[in-house]
Amino acid sequence: MPELLILGTSAGVSTANRHHFSMAIKKDGRLYVIDCGCPVSMLLKKMGEDPKNIEAVFLTHWHPDHASGLPMLLQDLQLTHRSEHLPVYGPEGTIRKVKLLQNIFIIPQDIYPYQLEAVEYNEDTLFERDGLKINFFKTKHLAQDAWRKIDDKHGNEIAPVAYGLVIHIDNKKIVVSGDVLSSQDLVHVLHDADLVIHEFGHIHPEKLNHFLKEQQISNLLITHIHHEWDLKTEELQRIVGAGHPGEVQVAHDLMRIIL
Repeated sequence: MPELLILGTSAGVSTANRHHFSMAIKKDGRLYVIDCGCPVSMLLKKMGEDPKNIEAVFLTHWHPDHASGLPMLLQDLQLTHRSEHLPVYGPEGTIRKVKLLQNIFIIPQDIYPYQLEAVEYNEDTLFERDGLKINFFKTKHLAQDAWRKIDDKHGNEIAPVAYGLVIHIDNKKIVVSGDVLSSQDLVHVLHDADLVIHEFGHIHPEKLNHFLKEQQISNLLITHIHHEWDLKTEELQRIVGAGHPGEVQVAHDLMRIIL
């Protein structure tokens, strides 16, 4: 059966218990990695998984807690002699940023035994492979005037855009929030969701509780945990789940869920 592998669960500040955010869908022995917080390759190995089985990588946005593990993953696959083509999907700016990473870290395509391909997605993109379907939706995490002004100042090379994902697998629908401005960023994709994976780096727990009850979400997994809540798992679960009959879980590193 397909599995959800929760690799790292911290937000922007890692802790002694939580590495930066990353997760993966495992289907028929193949891995579909969603975000590459550091150290994604090591965490996969800790879970008994071989990074060479990665079919594709998806980045919700380019903040370091979501993408800093990518260059190390690329080198890991180089040094372990991966031979299969590897696509890395990301929002606008991804092709240029992957190229920059290759230059900065001295890992140009010339030295790879595999073909690396950077692919830019948008809200019209559908990824479909072996019964797995992934759509993308914009969040407002970086859609603010302050970020637009910073982007303009830097010649529009920052590309401040962030997305969430809707995953369809074996007749189940999973919504991955990515980073959001508020939970309202998700409302239009929630219909018939079997599991909602919601970030907790930018949301107050009482607001998440209100959202959970308002939208009648039956199954919520909280991840991307703000460092101040690192050791408050039970309190976080209690506050967010208060007055709601559905299931609320707080993710931890190396968590494995059967889908």
